[in-house]
Amino acid sequence: MEKYYYLVFTPESFIASHLKPEDFGHYLSVGTKKRTRGQNIFFELDPGKMKELPHEYIDARLVPYANGEPKRSVFFGIYRVLEKTPLAAIKKLYLATYDGKVLGIESSEYEEIESDEIHLYQQFNPATTRVASKLLPGEFVRFLTNTQKPVSTPKLFFAELLLNELATNPGAPLHNLPYPNPDHLRECLLTLKETKGKLTKTVLRFMRGDLSFRTIKNGFFVGEREYFLYFPFPTTEELELKHYSWWRSALTQHY
Repeated sequence: MEKYYYLVFTPESFIASHLKPEDFGHYLSVGTKKRTRGQNIFFELDPGKMKELPHEYIDARLVPYANGEPKRSVFFGIYRVLEKTPLAAIKKLYLATYDGKVLGIESSEYEEIESDEIHLYQQFNPATTRVASKLLPGEFVRFLTNTQKPVSTPKLFFAELLLNELATNPGAPLHNLPYPNPDHLRECLLTLKETKGKLTKTVLRFMRGDLSFRTIKNGFFVGEREYFLYFPFPTTEELELKHYSWWRSALTQHY
């Protein structure tokens, strides 16, 4: 059987599997007997571009079950695995909803456009902090992966979230944005906006529960220093036309 290699963030781990990405995402979310429910985010990896894979360990354990069913998961890393992953080994991003619908996203070029807007970033690894920032995504990557600073990380995986009018006017209404404690969010945005030289402001120290996919502004970013990969989140029109089943599941999860 063919072998697939994944970098999973729920929890952070390396997993080898006989399952293709769509089947693997469904398995992560609902299990084999559909008694569990949970959102999952993961990358498919190119093993040829990974370093020091434990091939003997994987080969010995990634074997079909006695009844011929494919082996669903073999963990071969659970600590600082993003840090150990060359960005060149990342093939595709997958988002699995709580009931196992899976959306795959290819990487794409990202054009940064200067503006005075404040950005809202949800980090997934190595921390799950939600941060407001004056920095554009590429600048945010460089800022936090500068290991010459005491507060830094070798690599960073995050998404940019919608702020709508709040990006320029912290006093604006949230409308349909499902963020908890809006007064605290506005206070953070206002403090950041009015404090000269301040580039970031923590909004939530750690993510509680699943991410509401409908709050994604433009997509997901994973990077280190001067290089990052961008995975664009489809527009609402694209989701309704091409990925309706996944989109309906993603929306239902949060209502």
